[in-house]
Amino acid sequence: MDNGSNAGFAAALGIPLTTEEPITPGLEEKVYELNQIQAENIAIEEAIIEPKPEPNRPMNELEEQEEEEKRRKKILQDEENKKKQEEEEEEEEEDDHFVDEELLRITESNRHIPHIDAIVRLRSKSMKRRQLLVFSDPPRTDRSKTDRITVTSQYGVVNEKQRKKRTYFAACDFSEESLYALEWVMGTMMRDGDSLYVLAVVNREDNPDAVKAGGMTKAKELEKTSEAVTREARRILNQMLLFDITLITCAVVGRVKDVLAKEIQKLPLTMVVCGSKGRGTVKGLFMGSISTFLVHNSSVPVSVIRPPNKKKSNKKKSTKTPPSLSENNK
Repeated sequence: MDNGSNAGFAAALGIPLTTEEPITPGLEEKVYELNQIQAENIAIEEAIIEPKPEPNRPMNELEEQEEEEKRRKKILQDEENKKKQEEEEEEEEEDDHFVDEELLRITESNRHIPHIDAIVRLRSKSMKRRQLLVFSDPPRTDRSKTDRITVTSQYGVVNEKQRKKRTYFAACDFSEESLYALEWVMGTMMRDGDSLYVLAVVNREDNPDAVKAGGMTKAKELEKTSEAVTREARRILNQMLLFDITLITCAVVGRVKDVLAKEIQKLPLTMVVCGSKGRGTVKGLFMGSISTFLVHNSSVPVSVIRPPNKKKSNKKKSTKTPPSLSENNK
C-alpha cells in the first residue's frame, strides 16, 4: 500500500497519519531468535489444568440432594435472623415505654415555675451590680519620677471573667473638645474590663510668660494638673454603666508632642482619642495642631472627635403687624 492509500485509509478511520519508516536491518533475525525455545523455557513446569464440571450438564440425584439441603439451611437461617430482629425491635419498644419517675417529677415541677420569679431574680442581680458602680478607694498614686504623677483607679469591680481587654488612650487639656472626646471614648468604645489612660501635659518650656505669671513651681503645677485630670476623668466615668474598668490618669512635664509620642510608643494601646481643636489660650493649641500630629505620626489608630455643633440663632425674626380691617377695606 502506497503513501496515498495509507493517507486515505487513516483519514477514513479518523486517526492521524504517521510517517512510515524503512524496515530496520536485522529485524528478521531478531524475530527468529525470539521464537526459538530456549533451555530456561524447558525448565518451566507444565501447567496443570484442573477439570471443572460442565455448567450445562444435568445434575445427578446426589448433587440434587446436596443443593436442596443448602437451600433448606439458607431458609432456616433467614427465618432465625428475622425472628431475632423482631425480638430486638420489641425490646426497643419496651425501652421507649419505660418511664423514669424521678425525671418525670423534675420535669413536671419545672413546668410550674412562675415566669415572674425569673424576672425578679434578674432585676435583683442587676440592682446588686449597679451598687458596684463605684470607685475602689483609695486610688494608687505614683510619684517615683520627678517629671510625672500617675494615679490608678478601679471602677465597678466585680472580678468577672471578661473578653479580651483593650486599652484606650485619651489626650486631655481640659478644653470642651478634649472633655467631650473623653466622654465619647468612655460611652462609645469602652466595654467591661477595658482600661483607659488619660494624659495631661504641663508644657512649661513653650510658655515661660504663663509660668512666670502663675508663680507656681514645677512640682506644684504638676500636682494641680494631676488632681484636675483625675477629678474630671473620674467624674465622667462615674456616669457610665461599666464594670472592671482600670482608669489611669497621668500628668507629665514636657513638650506636648514629645510626651505624646513617647507614651503612645511605650503603651500597648488599642486606640488613641483626642478632640478636634484647641482652646487658643496661652497653654497651647493642644487639640488643633496636636491632633494633626497624632494622625500622621501615631503607630496606633487615632480617632479625632468633634463635638456636636451648637446652633445659635442671634437674628431676631421681624414680626409685622397685620393691617387693620379698615385698611383692608380701603
